[in-house]
Amino acid sequence: MLGFLVGALAVSMAAGLSPGGAAAAVFPMDGLILWLDAADGDTLDTDDGAVCAWRNKAPGRGNALSSAAEQRPQFVEGAGGIPAVRFDGVDDVLRDVEFGRTAKMWTLAVVAAPASNRTDRGGICAARSGAGHDYDPGFTVDLYGAREHFDQLSIEGAGRLGFAWDQKQRIHAYGTALVVVVERDDTEIRLFVNGVAEDSRAVAPATTVMDELRVGARHYGGVERHYFDGDIAAVLLYDRVLTKRERRMVEKYLGVSGKVRRKERSRPVSDTPDAEAQRTVFPPKLVEAWPSVEAYLDATERDRARLEALPIRTDVREAVALGVRHLTSLFDANRDDEPFFYSNRRVDGTGVMHHAIDIGIPHVVGRCLLGCMMAEEATDLQFPSEGLAILERYCRVSFDNPDHLNSFIDPRRGNNRFIQFHNIREGLYGLAMLIRGRDSAWARETAGGALRTLDGLTDDAGFWSSDLAAGMGMADRAEGMCAANAARTVDPLLELYRLTSDPTALKLAGLYARQGLAIVFTPDGRFAPAALSSGHVHSITSSLSGITEYALLVKDAEMVDACRRIMERGVPEYHSSWGWGDEVMPDHPANLEGRGEINQTGDVVRTALHLGRAGYPRYYELAERYVRSMLLPTQHRKDELERLLKRNENPKDDSERNVLERTVGGYSMQLPNDRMREGDWPLATLDITSGAVHALSECWMHQVLVDETTIEVNLLFDRDHREITIESGLPVDGRLEITAKSSKNVRVRIPEWVDPDTLELSVRNRSRKARIKSGHVKITGLRPGDGAVLAFDVPCKVERETVDGTTYTTTWIGNQIIDIRPRGNESPLPF
Repeated sequence: MLGFLVGALAVSMAAGLSPGGAAAAVFPMDGLILWLDAADGDTLDTDDGAVCAWRNKAPGRGNALSSAAEQRPQFVEGAGGIPAVRFDGVDDVLRDVEFGRTAKMWTLAVVAAPASNRTDRGGICAARSGAGHDYDPGFTVDLYGAREHFDQLSIEGAGRLGFAWDQKQRIHAYGTALVVVVERDDTEIRLFVNGVAEDSRAVAPATTVMDELRVGARHYGGVERHYFDGDIAAVLLYDRVLTKRERRMVEKYLGVSGKVRRKERSRPVSDTPDAEAQRTVFPPKLVEAWPSVEAYLDATERDRARLEALPIRTDVREAVALGVRHLTSLFDANRDDEPFFYSNRRVDGTGVMHHAIDIGIPHVVGRCLLGCMMAEEATDLQFPSEGLAILERYCRVSFDNPDHLNSFIDPRRGNNRFIQFHNIREGLYGLAMLIRGRDSAWARETAGGALRTLDGLTDDAGFWSSDLAAGMGMADRAEGMCAANAARTVDPLLELYRLTSDPTALKLAGLYARQGLAIVFTPDGRFAPAALSSGHVHSITSSLSGITEYALLVKDAEMVDACRRIMERGVPEYHSSWGWGDEVMPDHPANLEGRGEINQTGDVVRTALHLGRAGYPRYYELAERYVRSMLLPTQHRKDELERLLKRNENPKDDSERNVLERTVGGYSMQLPNDRMREGDWPLATLDITSGAVHALSECWMHQVLVDETTIEVNLLFDRDHREITIESGLPVDGRLEITAKSSKNVRVRIPEWVDPDTLELSVRNRSRKARIKSGHVKITGLRPGDGAVLAFDVPCKVERETVDGTTYTTTWIGNQIIDIRPRGNESPLPF
């Protein structure tokens, strides 16, 4: 079974280097806090081969790891007669729940032979605080996503930047015993396998809390899980980082000879699918093009009436109204009106709504307040008073604690309170919207407390510090303190600064923006690996929108340029040309099926609007393309849902009542060519719908901008504005009819795809020369009631584009997609 290092370990032990032998002094003892040695039979208490306890040989320790009777691993003789402890991958584990150590830096060395990863993320060794997770503020070493081979290994822990990350590059067959060494210092985690360096990952300075220690399993979210399948022969843990020479001594002691190291260097790297092959390939390839709709119809022998009859949505305000309806429809009448998190279609076709613990009240409430309040301000759609009262009540509940941060009660962990820092963005937004829309004194006071707490948790470099959290008595409840989550908060911090003029909000926004730009993105404008960026695309793009807004506010030209690089390079890797955005990056553990999330589409739209207003009109074009071809067509409406969802005539409770009607207006995990996949699938989630409503509301605000002398038209939709009326023939007809309501000049953005030679302007039925300057045509001399018409040809094209590993053929008129092949099977885009 074990096949120990082509006999190297057997040779070393035969030479007297066994952990149980007389040559124990051949490796360092200074800082050794755990030494488990299966070769020393005196350290194992067994009952008919089952290991009841494994005693720690580290000097001055004397503790032991033990297990309940039904969870005991077996003591076995591995290949070459090497003793080991065998874990069954079902529930075997050894634990010391009173290990009670902490370390700012540490080194772990394990001799392990995984047999499989059938339980997913099988934990070799993990530690956690008494009420926390192993991934923060403890540590975990697990098999991550390894499948056919042992080719993945993830190390997480306190101070990690990002989430799970595969650091193992080389392939090993299951059943092969390896010497795995992990070093964690102030700046990075390094992995060595059989003496050869694998990948490393960045971390921020933090204290690893090891109240409980486990061998053979992980523990997080209040649950022990991910049991290890395989053999473990030895474990060494130091509360310091070894020198290179000391590490080599440990590796040699555990069986890594020069021959083994040389052989390891020649081992092939992982043969897992290339992440690049799963990304969007940008730009699309042009297949065929026509200069106008007429030319397209002639060449394809298509009928214009059928083209004009396509169910293409152009009413932004209607979409906002439907979204608000959904955001205020998912209150659970059986649970004191607590908002559901999402609605779901079951395999049998009926619908049901679900709550969430971690991401429920402290996350969803803020998002609903954001979406509905933005809709009210932008479009005059009133926030339903009953919904506002419920959401404000739950917002108060989430902030009702001495930390002044939105939190949740976890029944899985003794009904204790926890703060998930992934939710801080949404909580701050909830406060900001109650201030902005209702001038709430409570929200102002609470926001001040939240800013003071965040300031106290932030070190001079701009990182959330677990050590500072411990100093504030928050270590037992603070989770997810990483740079990626901090960067998410820049948007609401800027909003709070505008509303309250609190300098702390601007200071924190600047610190988090700069650290976010440095860590979440690469210098050339791409998304950093999941270990740094989180791999959750909405988290990345929501950071981008905030960083962009901050850069424009403080007039940091270098930062603005960096954000533009990200829009040109990073965004297209995870977004289709029509605006579908992948939920997670390929190296994220949730990358199990290709589904999207409208959240990040909305983030990119809002970033584009910021840049458009700053003087880069081509980004207004990107925003309009995403709105026309993704945000509007993927929203659920009643007609489509009636084809997808069966009515439940006998609902057991409110979670099954009127799911269809309450889902209208929502968004969820759409595919590039479909709203959803067959079978069990989320229909709509409140936070994702809020992301769409937020973006659409911002579009409504940006569509027409007015100052003392000029009306600027940036998005070419219909609009009856107090200063101007716009009737748009797009997407099929390149014609904009404008009626002035004042004597101001009008600047109309002209898309880059318009051929200037086809552009015609008339004012009061008289032709004028249309000159494009800085992406706009300026119309002067208008009086109230005057009419102007801009007309132009709308070009058409067919493109091919690879999105999430599938090649799609798309047909476009202007910036509106009108056909996509292959079409979805379940609820395809409506054209």
